[in-house]
Amino acid sequence: MYSIFNQDHGLAIKMGVPYVFRFRPPNKNTLDELKENYIWFSDRDSLNDELDSNPEFVKLSKHPLELKLLYNTVAESMLDPRTKEYFDRNMTPEKLQEFATTKIKPFVSSFGIACFTMYPMNKKLWEIYSENNKGVCLHFDSSDDPTFFHNILPIHYVSEIKEREYSPISQSDHIIDLFYKKTEDWSYEKELRLLKDRTGRINFKPSSLLNVLIGYDAEADFINQVVTTVKEHYKNVKVFQVTGPVSIGKLSYKPLYIPK
Repeated sequence: MYSIFNQDHGLAIKMGVPYVFRFRPPNKNTLDELKENYIWFSDRDSLNDELDSNPEFVKLSKHPLELKLLYNTVAESMLDPRTKEYFDRNMTPEKLQEFATTKIKPFVSSFGIACFTMYPMNKKLWEIYSENNKGVCLHFDSSDDPTFFHNILPIHYVSEIKEREYSPISQSDHIIDLFYKKTEDWSYEKELRLLKDRTGRINFKPSSLLNVLIGYDAEADFINQVVTTVKEHYKNVKVFQVTGPVSIGKLSYKPLYIPK
């Protein structure tokens, strides 16, 4: 049996940059993700915090210059002369802003979100996201796949989520900030968030997965399926099982599968 705080041996679970952890429940989707080496990126409507990345907190800028830039950008995309003429004749700044506002929600929902954490010694994460210690915690080296893990960033926890003004033309990337703020109620997660420009399954390099930690209360059948999947689809990934309840000051584990 090993302690996560003993880092002086070959079976150590490395922590700190560039290592990241992802908790998953004991189900078919988790096994499929392991088998096919992908992570599922959800849209913001699938998140368990209604304030998280909520487009209701985004308000379009009413600055005249920004509205003019928006007008010019939309107008330039119109190739049909009759459509362009109708647009020029009828699209007031007020109507343009109203039209643009309707596009904020689908724009926000088009992004894919995957959640990670900095450390695996987190009792609540094992309980909530690994179904009461019955699932797994995946241990990645983000530096091994810099393309996939590009721009993985920590969540900034704030006392309240406030409205933000969005300038879609002059500051098109500013809306990204919406995805990296949560209230302090969630600060225990120590979340790292990875954002993609689409939802759904996106593959990672198999070599970036280092270890699979299985919860101490996992059922034997799930344990066997995890070990079999890792053996069949990864060359160097090790499988461990946590040996008891986890806390900030404690995480012990035992090896279940060590590749030769």
